[in-house]
Amino acid sequence: MQPRTLLEALEFSYAGKLRAIYDELGGNNGPRPARKDQLVSAINRILLNRVEAEWNRLTKHEKLAVQEAVHDPLGLLDVDRFTAKHGKPPGKRFSVSRYNDSNTATKLNLFLHLGDRHDPRIHVPRDLQIALRDIVPAPEQAAVPFLTELPPTVDLVSHHYVHKSGRHVREARSTPVPIEWRNMETTAKAGLHSVLSLIDEGKVSVSASTKRPSAASMKRVSGALDGGDFYASTECEADVGPIQAFAWPLLVQAGKLARQDGPRLALTTAGRKAMTAPPHETIQLIWSRWIDSKIIDEFSRVEAIKGQTRGKGKRAMRAVELRRDAIDQALAQCPPGGVVPVDGFAKFMVAADLGFEVSRSPWTLYVGDPHYGGLYSESAAGWGVLQDRYLLCFLFEYAATLGLIDVAFVPPAGARRKPWEPTGYFDGAFLTRYDGLKFFRLTALGAYCLGLTDAYEPETPETSTPLSVFPDLRIVVRGGRLDQEERAFLRSCADEEEPDSVWRLSTERILKAVETGLDTGTVREFLSARDEQPLPELVDGFLSRIESRARSIRRAGTGILFECDSAQTAETLLSDKRIARFGSRAGEKGIFVPTSSEQSFRSSARKMGFGFDNR
Repeated sequence: MQPRTLLEALEFSYAGKLRAIYDELGGNNGPRPARKDQLVSAINRILLNRVEAEWNRLTKHEKLAVQEAVHDPLGLLDVDRFTAKHGKPPGKRFSVSRYNDSNTATKLNLFLHLGDRHDPRIHVPRDLQIALRDIVPAPEQAAVPFLTELPPTVDLVSHHYVHKSGRHVREARSTPVPIEWRNMETTAKAGLHSVLSLIDEGKVSVSASTKRPSAASMKRVSGALDGGDFYASTECEADVGPIQAFAWPLLVQAGKLARQDGPRLALTTAGRKAMTAPPHETIQLIWSRWIDSKIIDEFSRVEAIKGQTRGKGKRAMRAVELRRDAIDQALAQCPPGGVVPVDGFAKFMVAADLGFEVSRSPWTLYVGDPHYGGLYSESAAGWGVLQDRYLLCFLFEYAATLGLIDVAFVPPAGARRKPWEPTGYFDGAFLTRYDGLKFFRLTALGAYCLGLTDAYEPETPETSTPLSVFPDLRIVVRGGRLDQEERAFLRSCADEEEPDSVWRLSTERILKAVETGLDTGTVREFLSARDEQPLPELVDGFLSRIESRARSIRRAGTGILFECDSAQTAETLLSDKRIARFGSRAGEKGIFVPTSSEQSFRSSARKMGFGFDNR
């Protein structure tokens, strides 16, 4: 609790500390009193009479610390938040401790003190806070750090344990690692439609107990994604495994677009509507439901950290909804178009009081061996490896998969420090498959899903790499190199015939993109802005034909095909007036019935004396 008066706070301090505080007071204070009560009274009187003068003696960084505390409702200085916000602790020699306090003091010790006997936090006493409010300006709010441009490479740091000397060596890699950038907005909208189509075809199987997709299903989903999974066709693909392909089946289940039907997923009524609904509205719905979903704890995907699924470790895990909500709030404060470093985003969350806990008892979790690999140094109140890896998983596997953020990443091996790495105990190449995530950027779709905009306006690439469009539908890169956004857009409407140089407009791809919200006019604008010549008439006619036929077919409903034991049975059933109203002949022995009329068909058939084989 915040001390009500400076006098009260001083009385809790040791005599040695009080003598150091008295000596730190500026000006001629006269002989230092010998008794503690006299010291307390003298410091209280001198400081309250010279508040502004003592404030002016502080360094710039010390003033920041006092600012934070003075303008906090409880006069509290959260050292973790301050360090995250300003890059370093309040002061090198500054310390406030209830026990074994040193006999030294800095100018900060004049203003910052412990709370009552049961409160180990640092406060400005109430009377001193009131006196300072008219003098001390309010601190700036924490802001998400960002870059205007993405760096082309990143230097990775590795740690090596030298057994002979018993020392660990920290060294930077000599060759910078190139960063891969993925534009996820277009990919996510197309991915949603592809995954729903696979489910509609009965090609996605999930576990009955965990609801996680099978390996075969993830392979199918990955193959259907535009551009494949994040590390598809790379050297580390086998070690990393699926990311988007794992997330999509869980996301559509959480969004109530699909449900388990035996070993496979089946579309719900909402899922069938989503097949033709604007994809951005469906993705917004999925995101809002994912925040409150209990289908999975994302941290369970950090398989290298053991102890979270049983015993004390399982009981100590915090609710996932609280963690997701904190990240959701932090994402909503990201600058539009800014490239955000993941590490900087984590510090912002702490500075903005949006931190979260993964476990109430981090020491119950471990890597490798439970006796030697325990995460003893992880503080539940601070930000350590648990919060760090959960944030990476949430952003990379779920926010990026849904297209809320674009992502920049490198191979995970050596991309991030691992627990126990300096000692050589943990010898894995990486702790999690998400360790390679370095930067992200909030998309227009993300701003819409987070409620930052009322309407969704798709992003279009702003850069203009020169292109030539030919009558045979070829698109040739004339100069420069397509950036990731341009490649993502072309991938949605054309086939790549020669890497980075020749594309060809595709009827199937454009129609699929139109179904997910693309306008053929956007394709025209994209090509016209990059070709000095007007679009060829054949290309213009090609796009016009697609536009005229893009909405030719619509889903009118779903149904069930029943097969009778003979053509005579089918004919007899269809002769009934009630069944004839909704049923139709399908082949020699088949009857097609709308899903909504299934129960009526079964009831009418039974009344006519025909039963159903449900084996």
